[in-house]
Amino acid sequence: MREMVVGISSLELFLPENHSLKEKRHAVKKVVEKTRAKFNISIMEIDPSDLWQRAKIGFSVVGLNRDHVNTTIENIRDYIESLYIGTVIDTRTEIIVMGNEI
Repeated sequence: MREMVVGISSLELFLPENHSLKEKRHAVKKVVEKTRAKFNISIMEIDPSDLWQRAKIGFSVVGLNRDHVNTTIENIRDYIESLYIGTVIDTRTEIIVMGNEI
């Protein structure tokens, strides 16, 4: 049986153009919807704070090998940066490998 690899990643965005929580919600929604549509992944805001210019987004990727999952996570981060909605200021990623026990 093949192994399954799950990558879980969070990134913190700095949103310098925001001046209210409403603008923050709009920016986060745009990042989440565009990224979900392009990569067909589970993604959402994971730490809805009251800071106007910061947002934390989490997403997950499932694949059959570690290299594919790592590459996909990097591509997602690069894509989010390329939207020019905010700057990624922090990231955290965990990779879980499930073998024959599944």
